[in-house]
Amino acid sequence: MMSKFEQVDPKTASSEAKEAFNEATAQFGGVINLFKVIGSAPNVLKGILALNKEVGSSTELDGKLTEQVAMLTSALNRCDYCVNVHMKVGEGAGLSREDLLLAMQAKAKDAKTQALLNFTNEVVRNRGLVSDETLKSVQSAGFSEKALLETIAVIGIYTTLQYIRHVADPDHDFPTVSEFNTDEHGADDGTFFVSRELSKV
Repeated sequence: MMSKFEQVDPKTASSEAKEAFNEATAQFGGVINLFKVIGSAPNVLKGILALNKEVGSSTELDGKLTEQVAMLTSALNRCDYCVNVHMKVGEGAGLSREDLLLAMQAKAKDAKTQALLNFTNEVVRNRGLVSDETLKSVQSAGFSEKALLETIAVIGIYTTLQYIRHVADPDHDFPTVSEFNTDEHGADDGTFFVSRELSKV
């Protein structure tokens, strides 16, 4: 399947896009197809990368927690592309495949991580409307307000990327996670949800 948006070639990109691609390489080790799509709007890619860099510069969340939050967000947002990406990146951060498959289901092996995934689950599903019980639980698990704000920022960064992915539909560049199922793992469809099949009619 061809991408619906142009995937900008880093070799022939504009100077501004090349700057954004260089930053993407510095942060992620390369320019994935999703970033090539966003290369048509270098200001958007630069903004996403700047937020990601700042959030990661002094975060209280370690790499494993960040990837578990990212994996759950990807699954809830029905983004198979990002599930594939975070399986690879998460394993690189030291998580096992089992850890990441559990995160995809909003589950964790330890109580502290489970509290953070419960919080993430409600933030994504309820558009930030988290119950007092869930908030108290994640705070009692040891997460500060700073850490929770960083969690929301991680959710926001990847939700933005996932919305772009859904619209632009770039070519996949990571192995498929066969265990992922959009109907099983994705958040419930909202009132105004229009399936890909219906949108073709």
